[in-house]
Amino acid sequence: MFHPARYRRNQILFFEGGAAQHLFALHTGLVKMVKSLENGKDRITGVLFPGELFGLESLTDIAYPLTAVALHDCEICAASRDDFAGFLQTNPEAALGMVRFLVSELGRARTQVTDMSFKDARMKVATFLLSLAAHDKTADSGAVNLCLPLSRQEISEVLELSPETVSRTLTSFRREQLAVARGRHLVIQNRSGLESVARR
Repeated sequence: MFHPARYRRNQILFFEGGAAQHLFALHTGLVKMVKSLENGKDRITGVLFPGELFGLESLTDIAYPLTAVALHDCEICAASRDDFAGFLQTNPEAALGMVRFLVSELGRARTQVTDMSFKDARMKVATFLLSLAAHDKTADSGAVNLCLPLSRQEISEVLELSPETVSRTLTSFRREQLAVARGRHLVIQNRSGLESVARR
């Protein structure tokens, strides 16, 4: 049902407004979701990690609401809307699992709205860095070495902050020995301390 394919960095999987005919499962790599704004600019709305499903709008809508772009070389599995719907109709347990998944996605979306509405800049940046660590299989309770998948500008778009605010916040984290970012390389020095910042 799901057919694997490889996508290169910056390759577009589907366009906003394009016919929603497939849903996707990210196996390796990272994917960014982009929204076109009325002023003609694009805004990154989120980053997807291995294990995540996307393009689920194809189950109910005729068009994708966002554009999906490979951030790195990716391996992605795709299934047609009709094949997947037929599979759910004949597999009640899988259908129930999909309902549970969609409920968890709704909860995550609500959390994201809350984060964007009520968290200050420090809390937003800390939460973002911790989300990267959470998806890193080599991360532990000690120092965590990561490669930032986004530029400062792109991180600012995701967090709805200015690039200057993101840079100032990362500088303050370095002074407090919470995290150090040099270019795209990030070291989380004090994960528990960063978690405290994210909860304040």
